[in-house]
Amino acid sequence: MLTEQISETKDNGLDRVGIKYIAIAAMLIDHIALFFVPHGDDSPFLMSALYFIMRFIGRITGPVMIFFLTEGFTHTSSKKKYGIRLLLFGLISQIPYALSHYDKLLVLDFNVIITLAMIFLMLLASERISDHTLNTVAVFAIIMITFCCDWGVFGPFMAWLFYRYRDDRKMQLRMYSTLCTIQVVSAAVFLAKNGCHWYGELWQTGVFLVVPILNIYNGKRGSGSAVNKWIFYIIYPLHLLIIWLIKYKIR
Repeated sequence: MLTEQISETKDNGLDRVGIKYIAIAAMLIDHIALFFVPHGDDSPFLMSALYFIMRFIGRITGPVMIFFLTEGFTHTSSKKKYGIRLLLFGLISQIPYALSHYDKLLVLDFNVIITLAMIFLMLLASERISDHTLNTVAVFAIIMITFCCDWGVFGPFMAWLFYRYRDDRKMQLRMYSTLCTIQVVSAAVFLAKNGCHWYGELWQTGVFLVVPILNIYNGKRGSGSAVNKWIFYIIYPLHLLIIWLIKYKIR
């Protein structure tokens, strides 16, 4: 049981706040590489290697935030407030996301907080809709929406596995690793079939860094200060806005 696993590491490991700060740092590293580090066949080897390493590290962020979303969904005192907060910050973040990634406002690609909001709705529908057919249709429809979101359909599947096995950390990580293997292999096959180097996105294997990180998660919340509660919601849109402004200035 998860409680037994946590008790073994209660004096060690990392709490939720500590892991979230690792995820935030990984996100910043990833986006610096994405927007500012040259890569590709025409780039110097050292730049391409740096790009690979930074994006490899960046794969930590999405799964960690999805993991803690499922924990928050389970333990929050108000699902309504939690869901509204995700949707609100997702909408706020869409403007700097679209500008930084596409240099325009209207795009059919939505940021990761929107992904988290859709995952929240998926879990809510799964929990609240008693009719099996309606439940299945609602969950499937929400998953389909995430095709247009950061992390795509892998986000909801990841969340479902974390939520389904929330009382068994070992099973959570085992099933997560299986899903990540499918993701990495699928990316390699897709690239190969489209005439690209199959190893072009092997930095995606960074998703496996999440396994040792969550394996030392001690189940504790950590400091409940306002800064720790709101920092991701603030840093996410703010750093994307800064990235767009830097890109605009150096054109």
